[in-house]
Amino acid sequence: MELINALYKLKKTLISKRRDDIFSKKIAEFEEVLDTNSNLTDQDVCKLLYGSNHVTITYRSLKYRVEEKLMNDLLQLCSDEENLKTRVNAGIVLDKLIITGQVLKKQFYRKESILILEKSYKLAEKFSFPAQALNLGQILAMHYGYIETNEKKMNYYLDKNKDYLNILNAENYVRECNVLISNMYLRNVGGFSESQLEEVRKMVSKMNELKDEYKSNTIVVFVNDLTYFYYQSIGDYHKGLEAAKQGLAENIHLNNDDLLGIYQSKRNIALSLFYLRKYEDASAWYKEVIAMVTPGTRNWFFATSLYYLNLISIRSYNDLFKLSTEVLNNKNLVKFPYFEEQWKIREAYLHFLIRVDKINIDKEDKKVLKPFSLSKFMNSLPFHSKDKSGQNITIIVLQILFLLTDHKYGQIIDRIDALNQYTYRYLRKDETFRSNCFIKMLVLMTKADFHPIRTNTYTEDLRKKLENSSLITDEKSTQVEIIPYDYLWNLILELLASKKNNVVPEY
Repeated sequence: MELINALYKLKKTLISKRRDDIFSKKIAEFEEVLDTNSNLTDQDVCKLLYGSNHVTITYRSLKYRVEEKLMNDLLQLCSDEENLKTRVNAGIVLDKLIITGQVLKKQFYRKESILILEKSYKLAEKFSFPAQALNLGQILAMHYGYIETNEKKMNYYLDKNKDYLNILNAENYVRECNVLISNMYLRNVGGFSESQLEEVRKMVSKMNELKDEYKSNTIVVFVNDLTYFYYQSIGDYHKGLEAAKQGLAENIHLNNDDLLGIYQSKRNIALSLFYLRKYEDASAWYKEVIAMVTPGTRNWFFATSLYYLNLISIRSYNDLFKLSTEVLNNKNLVKFPYFEEQWKIREAYLHFLIRVDKINIDKEDKKVLKPFSLSKFMNSLPFHSKDKSGQNITIIVLQILFLLTDHKYGQIIDRIDALNQYTYRYLRKDETFRSNCFIKMLVLMTKADFHPIRTNTYTEDLRKKLENSSLITDEKSTQVEIIPYDYLWNLILELLASKKNNVVPEY
């Protein structure tokens, strides 16, 4: 009861120094206003609460109290100890306990403070928070060194502090490598030069040496993910798969439910299997990955985008329809403009598949789809001149697919001319091999007069090069393909070979 009594007395003391009673009624009214309308301005709320058209000093004081109360409420809800089930929220619980212990110490409840700080130290160890463990260890070492002298405990914390300092230095190196590798990748618009790959290899090798010595969550999560990323970058998907599986085993072995590390490892396993063309196996892993994350979050949209590519590869059109409509109808999609643009393109592609009878839907299914107009679709997406070339090319190719079904060959030639100009202006060969390869194939299609056999003959070598090159799936890359070029090409050949298109067109 000593701790409870100390906390209660301190709470009463602190409350007596505040003036919450003056604001409590108005705070409740403020929250009622927010319940009815969350889009009000300061002027609107001030008018409702005080009858003034101008924001008053009294209102500003109230607004500050409301912000403070909401932050306190949020902290209370997020820091309940039931959140210790996983590492995701454990950090918030730990920070609350540390702050509480520090407040007790400053208010001269040292004995009770040490009880909480020692409890916090055990949690910091269990959930692998070395920075907090070092901070707490320094406080506890001082306490047992010259306040409540206990040489055994003092030496224990001093020794542990040295260990945690080494872990923090290792974590700092790993985080630094993550920043440098990510920056290098983005500066090179989604790729690495040979010299950069060698630099990455050296960093990955050094990080794995540190991981062998220190098994903190941060080190295990970052190093395994970056190791996988390196193997993916050099096209060694077998080693990438091994790294991903090792990452999963190590994250599970940490035994503190670090969901981020487990999520990343499972996602990397699925992606490795996708690159190795083991699509059915990849599907099983993607389902696990998607089940792990909350629908409508960034990780969910990224995982569903990857799963979409896998479903295309196995021609699982019904699952493709189900996944697409689920994502497109998620209300949070608008919060992520990058993914929203991509899924608008996929929505157009969905309508194309329905039009060419790849997907058969009933009346109920039609209700979940918005009416589609090609012209409205083309006007609804911003066409970026250079920063999203993979996406831009997909938009034009989708238009070509629809034009092919309507025999509008003259317009197709116009669109391919536009692609040629786009290639000349923005696509550098060393960074955009797949894009350049695909555009050349489209140009050859026009030179073959859209004849399926001649088109296939003219483009055979390029098609093989395209199939043997790696699809870029990383969302950070400007060359990310919303729909794989090689699959789009197969669709084009199917359209050319169909009876309604198997004629030499007139322009």
